[in-house]
Amino acid sequence: CESIFNHYQQRPEWRALIDKLGLNQEDLSNNKQLLHEYINLKLMTLGLQPIQDIEAVIATPIAGNMQSKITVATLAEGLIKSMRAQIAQISEENVYPPIDQRLQTHISKTFRTELLPESCALDIKLPTPFNTFQIDRANVAFELATPFNRSQYSADGNVNIKIPQGLLSNPKSDKRSTVGTFHVVEGGSPISSDKFAVPLKAATFMLAQALNPPKYMMELPFTASQQESNKAYCWTSVYLNPPVVPGLNNEMNQPHRQKNIEVRYFAPGSFVVNLGFVEQIFCNSGNPLQNDLMTISPEKYCGVSCAIILAPHLVNFTKKECGLPHWDQATEKQREDGMAWKDEKELYNNGRPFKLTYRNPQSGIVITMIADTYFGYSKKEIKTMVSFAANIVGFSQEEHAGGCYVSPVYSWGRSFRSVDKRCLLFKDPNIKALSSSQDLMAAEKNAEKSVSQAQANPIVTHTFKQMKELLSIHATYLPEKGYMVDKSYPSILYMPENLQIELKDRNVYYKHPETNADMTMKVKNDCVYVLPNGYQVQLIRHPMSGQWMLIGTEQDVFFCFKPASVSGAGKSELSKSVMDAVSSGPFIVKDFDLCMKEADQIFNYDFSKRHKVPFDYNAAGRSARHILSPARSLGSVIQLLTPDHEDYTEEYNHWLQSMHPDTISFIFLIKSRYRPSWGDFDSWKKQFKLDKINGHNGYALKCQDTEVTCNYLKIGEEKTEEGWVKRNFRLRQDFYPSDRFQNNDDIGVSLVANGLQLAKISPHQKFNPAKSYKLTSNCEYRYFQRPDDACNPGMDKKCEQDLGRTEGKTFISNFEPISREFCQDLKDDVMTLDKYTKPMQDLVKQFAQGQYPDVDQTVISSQFRITDQEKGIRSNNVRYLQTRDELIYPETQQQKYLIEMRKRLMQRIPFENPVVLPVDVYVPGRRLNTVDPKNQAIKPLSVYAPIHYQPIPILMLDWLASLSGKSPSTTGSGSLEGALTKGPFNNMLMSIDLNYACLALILGDEPVLSTAAGSIGHKLKVDHDITLLIPEIISRMTRQELDVKYLIAHGFMEQVKDFDHMGKKVHAGILGYRITTKFVKKFFARIFDYVDGLFPDDCLKVEQQSMENFVSGVEFIYENIAKCVKQYMTDGSFQELIPPLQVLFKIVEAGGEYDHMTLYSEKFMKMFERSEVLASEWYQKRILTSQRNEIAVLSEEIKQLEKKHQPVQALKERLVYINSDQYKRDIEGSLATHVFAEE
Repeated sequence: CESIFNHYQQRPEWRALIDKLGLNQEDLSNNKQLLHEYINLKLMTLGLQPIQDIEAVIATPIAGNMQSKITVATLAEGLIKSMRAQIAQISEENVYPPIDQRLQTHISKTFRTELLPESCALDIKLPTPFNTFQIDRANVAFELATPFNRSQYSADGNVNIKIPQGLLSNPKSDKRSTVGTFHVVEGGSPISSDKFAVPLKAATFMLAQALNPPKYMMELPFTASQQESNKAYCWTSVYLNPPVVPGLNNEMNQPHRQKNIEVRYFAPGSFVVNLGFVEQIFCNSGNPLQNDLMTISPEKYCGVSCAIILAPHLVNFTKKECGLPHWDQATEKQREDGMAWKDEKELYNNGRPFKLTYRNPQSGIVITMIADTYFGYSKKEIKTMVSFAANIVGFSQEEHAGGCYVSPVYSWGRSFRSVDKRCLLFKDPNIKALSSSQDLMAAEKNAEKSVSQAQANPIVTHTFKQMKELLSIHATYLPEKGYMVDKSYPSILYMPENLQIELKDRNVYYKHPETNADMTMKVKNDCVYVLPNGYQVQLIRHPMSGQWMLIGTEQDVFFCFKPASVSGAGKSELSKSVMDAVSSGPFIVKDFDLCMKEADQIFNYDFSKRHKVPFDYNAAGRSARHILSPARSLGSVIQLLTPDHEDYTEEYNHWLQSMHPDTISFIFLIKSRYRPSWGDFDSWKKQFKLDKINGHNGYALKCQDTEVTCNYLKIGEEKTEEGWVKRNFRLRQDFYPSDRFQNNDDIGVSLVANGLQLAKISPHQKFNPAKSYKLTSNCEYRYFQRPDDACNPGMDKKCEQDLGRTEGKTFISNFEPISREFCQDLKDDVMTLDKYTKPMQDLVKQFAQGQYPDVDQTVISSQFRITDQEKGIRSNNVRYLQTRDELIYPETQQQKYLIEMRKRLMQRIPFENPVVLPVDVYVPGRRLNTVDPKNQAIKPLSVYAPIHYQPIPILMLDWLASLSGKSPSTTGSGSLEGALTKGPFNNMLMSIDLNYACLALILGDEPVLSTAAGSIGHKLKVDHDITLLIPEIISRMTRQELDVKYLIAHGFMEQVKDFDHMGKKVHAGILGYRITTKFVKKFFARIFDYVDGLFPDDCLKVEQQSMENFVSGVEFIYENIAKCVKQYMTDGSFQELIPPLQVLFKIVEAGGEYDHMTLYSEKFMKMFERSEVLASEWYQKRILTSQRNEIAVLSEEIKQLEKKHQPVQALKERLVYINSDQYKRDIEGSLATHVFAEE
């Protein structure tokens, strides 16, 4: 489970993973000669001819006969022939790997040959090890994808090209289709109405054809340049074990242990690249004969086995050949799904790509045929299989989600002091239980007197002695220097409590923890200084302004999780830094004298009279605070000087607005830079000045003789008469982009466990026993990224970094192959080349100069694939597999390590316990389109404010439909993506996933703050700007402030209610709650120093832009929700819903009221409370089903292992625990297991 951090205990598993992924520098694939020898031996085991041209000579045994050379192949030839002869005597049942035998047994029972037409005399058997090249280690598939002596291979419209980066594979179709693609075999379980139901007879024909492809498809590209007699024709296959249920630990009496699924993927030799693609994402599990999951790790086997068969030739068969009925004999459903024919020549699915799935929940079997070579189908099908397993095994969800860990980072400028309250290392004894600097800010209602007393006599929350004891094994104490050095990452220094860093003299000052001597050393930019409470300080050079500065990272971390987000809603963007959207420049002051004068007026203003309702300072036990007082934070100053028409008098608002905007920003600058060492509150006047330019005052402000820079962040584009104009807002002087660590991108599984179980494995973290928590595992080791912005050189820095790597292990698709001549021309065009970042520049130069002689072409990040040569149209679905940063970059590995160490120090978690970081807040995204003047049929979805909260039942309706604007990933217009955006990739009824999602929200009670991507109304285009920003907002909020009840009660969010318009009811209540001006003023002011124009009223209340568009959009959303509800009522999905969701659907079906309940009525809302659910009969039945299913799976595993004389004692001990009442108590508060209606 990747929500559980324990660097030192997990390190052996990590090293093994690196080996399996082929990322070890000593991996076989890094030695081409050894790799070719390995492939030759594998060919010989299949009875195929080795390629003599690549054999390495290892001996010349007879001195007089130099022609007699011995190679590895000649040595092994006799041994391999003998082995094959012995294997040929073994029965077919024993030849198959265990998983293949499980699958074949089910195939033989279900897809019987008597269902085939007489004209189809084919076996329906999976490929055997005799005719299958098993891809049992990483990177072999890439080598097989092109001829051994050429760099390009083409088959059936698909092109593979070796390039310095790895492999460019451009499939026949550059994207997948969602129209008429998803077909499910009848039987086993009801089929949702959005899928095509396929008769078993037709599916049997298709499976027979899939397992017997045309010979030309079986050609192995590696041997394609050989003469015909020496070419290899065979199947290729890979074995995968993605996770299904994240585990807490490996103890036998732990209720939540990791569970994995088994997947076998078979592809005709020509399409071996598809296997290379999936193994890069999900990790190769080796040879299934040796590494069968049930045999070697039975406790991890979830009871589900799956197979994928790639069969692009299936699009060529007619409906009649498949055994589908004539139109006149077909049912209405068959006619709707196109499972009938009028003309004998009609092709199945009209000759379009499709995937056909058979699934059996009772047996835990899934078999899928994919009739297209586009890679996205393969990835999504494995996702579908994981989802199927999670549905029937229980306890977990497969989620279409992004996610990241985020910690707030602040700029300290040129001076740092650990005694500063922002470090939370020293505190006022009256302030209790503070977990972030915002907690401290929220508690700053103490009088100046108490603040000064606290600073004079500070209480140390964490001592160096405590840190030394905690880190004793994992850090080295240097007694002569008085600090500790981390053993894993020596650049991490653990410092004593009293730490001061001054860039003015480039020194670090601190007290020796034993002698109390004053210590000094030079500050270094390659060191990380960590305080005893986990606060982290670094010297960095700002990427935009170029100025050197100190930044501090808070020790707390928030897990922002983005589930159920439609394609293009920002799952990947959530983890990206806002730095790419930051611009920088000098702090410009147009009239310095005026700024100084007005600033002086503001500092001396009586702010006590600003409130509409007079504030009684005496009754509150506090006095008015000067702006520069240490008792007042920068955030409070920003709020103080931002107009507020609700709380402040109009006279005060008018006075604020009369000030020059430069003055207000100047005040914020003074506040952020002010130090008590300057002197009294008037001493700031001596610190700022302007240089003289041509005898006159310049405009660039200086502080202490150093030019002040300010940074701006783009927040959308505004529509004006001149067109779309970018909106840039000045960032606070203490702002620096948060520390983000990506942990999800698309396919993940999550576990919900009660607080008691987490407390057992990490007692120091004090989990709430009356709450459940969500933990996640990432199923992907490489992300199938779509770098849309890479078409502009230099814009997508991450893409250019990744595509600039030349280790030869990157999978790339839908880019244009680039010749050396093109690179030579680009190298000479210095103005264009200079637009790219350095990694891409270096690649272009190296390739142009003749490096990488084994290949003829490369890929440049901005050169997308040309899909129409005549019109010059390029693909808008460029892709590449991005290796997770922590797998290859040491700096990211250190970043992950520091997340754990900061949390350990903060909460004093010993190393025998893991650091558990469950989900803190959900941030689903919406892709919102505005009105299209050219197409009135496209309704506007942009009726949402930047951030919304929806109560669970309202959110479930939103997720039910998952409406989306158009995405480059798919063909077809924007549409409903199905429940939780998983509709197309769910072979079960979608109501099961809805149940799990709803339960997770009820049991965990985490806040759900959804964000807008695309447009807000028709006036503001935000694209992914809000998605990028939301982690910054959340990480700077306290846990209390994240509580939606708090936000609503304090006016930070307001409910959107139904209303009448033009005599009709508008169901605006489905929008839930949206942020208010008060929210913007308080929380966005922690990032920007001027928020008054950030989101005008018509962006927070979108109906003010156009009531007509607003009503049209809301009703379009509601109508589609109602349409989905109706669909669920008719296809059997409704019966599978948990009772609270059934009532929800009935309310919608009845037009808004059912059994005296509406969507917001108290009686109805109570059904979605944790206590009500846990006490319900239907939930307790889920608990019993979980126990029964686990007993059945374990019993079957024990039975099978005993047949093979394998050890089973540990499994029997676990079976005793599963049978106990304690087990049922331990899984209370979990998602448990779905109870099917027929049960």
